[in-house]
Amino acid sequence: LLVWLAWSAGHQPTAAGQDGSYTVLWQQPVGKAALPPAVSPWGDIYLVTGSGLLRLDGRGRTLWEFRTPEKPTGAPVFFADGSAFIATGRGLYEVKPFGRAGWSFNIVCGEKGGPAAPNLVQGPGDLFYLVAGLSLYAVEPRRNLVWYVGEAGEPVAVDAGSRHVFLARHRKGAGTTVVALDAAGRVLWEQGLPEQKEIYLAPGNNGERLYAAGVPKTFDRLNKASVYAFEAATGKILWCRKFNHREVSKVTVGPEGSLYLVAGKRYLYVLDPATGQEVFSTALGELSGAAPAVDGPGTVYVPGKERLYALNRHTGRLLWEAAFEGGIPHTPALGTDGLTVYFVNGRGTLFALQTNRYGVE
Repeated sequence: LLVWLAWSAGHQPTAAGQDGSYTVLWQQPVGKAALPPAVSPWGDIYLVTGSGLLRLDGRGRTLWEFRTPEKPTGAPVFFADGSAFIATGRGLYEVKPFGRAGWSFNIVCGEKGGPAAPNLVQGPGDLFYLVAGLSLYAVEPRRNLVWYVGEAGEPVAVDAGSRHVFLARHRKGAGTTVVALDAAGRVLWEQGLPEQKEIYLAPGNNGERLYAAGVPKTFDRLNKASVYAFEAATGKILWCRKFNHREVSKVTVGPEGSLYLVAGKRYLYVLDPATGQEVFSTALGELSGAAPAVDGPGTVYVPGKERLYALNRHTGRLLWEAAFEGGIPHTPALGTDGLTVYFVNGRGTLFALQTNRYGVE
């Protein structure tokens, strides 16, 4: 009974906002998360913790926790049979639907000097593409290594049609190069950019474009934080939008194709995907720097250092804002219903929240 009472106390639905503009469906202490929540195709929530992978159901109840031999730092990839795959700096691990260990792939050399967070996607040829250390590994799921390339750079992304694997390579004195490869590891195209201190890749919804948000290593009148649009098939730069800010977030591609990002840790920008022109921008309070999330009806959730902001995606009008202890360090995740938003605050509590529908009309 005491256990049930303790659980239910953290799961009482709580209406909040002065006009009932949003509802906290439930909240659950989970500990500080290393990455944003990931929602599986079957609606469960997966969290990468300091020691493994935590799975909760749609009501916030913990189902299991899988501990990896090394600290996991990559977001999980899901299979239709219910398994999840998670990367570490030394390998790739399968977690069966009920939390048991399955197949694994080990990187024997344990390379160092690469990106801080191993990056895992599934793409062309139904292969896993794992950036770890200094290399990109193409691995057949539940089998073995197919090929790898050195000096892979980071991050890695796959387009909507799983035709290309995209990488950003950094070479000292030679700038940054965005590269597209096929399932055999062949380079399809390369496109040079000014040397970037940070770069984030985001494929478009229809597989025809790739967007990159970058912060140059040298910031001056000519080199500024920018968003680039590439033609996915050829690498041609279609447009470039520059910002007078020293920080930009990852790009979130909304359901309708518009581009959402945070710049300067204060401003939300919405860009037209065809031209890069500004649809609208708005200044908010101090932001965490994480990218926004956009739900189905049209609410933009912008993570702040102390608050969460919700705006109408069509007009930029602020619908509501709410304080959450410790702020929102990572991009919120959207549920399979397209309405529920999940996020972990800076104090280690996972929230499930919905904007009430009338607020976005």
